[in-house]
Amino acid sequence: MENTTNLGRLLPGIMKRLLLLIVLLLASTLLLFAAITAKEIIEKVQDRYDDMSDAVVTFTQKVRFKVSRMEQQTTGTLYFKKKNKYRIETEQRTVVTDGKSSWSYSAQNKQLVISAYKEDARSMSPEKLLTQYPKDYYSALTGEEKVGTEACFALKLTPREESGAAKTMKIWVSKAWLIRKLEITDLNGTVTTYVIKDVVVDKGIPDTRFDFKAPQGTDVIDLR
Repeated sequence: MENTTNLGRLLPGIMKRLLLLIVLLLASTLLLFAAITAKEIIEKVQDRYDDMSDAVVTFTQKVRFKVSRMEQQTTGTLYFKKKNKYRIETEQRTVVTDGKSSWSYSAQNKQLVISAYKEDARSMSPEKLLTQYPKDYYSALTGEEKVGTEACFALKLTPREESGAAKTMKIWVSKAWLIRKLEITDLNGTVTTYVIKDVVVDKGIPDTRFDFKAPQGTDVIDLR
């Protein structure tokens, strides 16, 4: 009986301490998110981009089609250099631009399409993602999530207007202010996810990397 009485006396104190612990945990979580906003995170990413002249990014890409529910996955490398120079190499395709011309080469079809480089509302490039999209999309910090073993801020971007390249986007930003993951849902409901495996900044990429010479036997279609 005495043990039961003592337990009865102790329980209120234990419950109070548990409640206090829960309150402190919730408060610390709220303070974490109150400490930084989505706008501030994007600004820090942009500042990091402003400080670099070029970068080499290795990534995996997964595409999930809404209608067929099929999935495609590939790996690739992105080279980009200011301004408007980039090269994307995957197993199936190589896309290159030097800011004046664009080359799209299909190794499977042995076909190269050349066109004049131009930007439009639905086009997507590394520079547009970091400079133009923050102005065209509302951003919201949804929490912290891990990409692999790295803790990242997760942000959801929704367009200010219905017309655009994407219906919604979600980006994961590391504490080093680099994008580690990107998920794009287009107007047809197709979801494309990029997971960044490695980023090398200011490698000193030569301009020749942003030119393309067609392999012998390639069917060349020049639309310039």
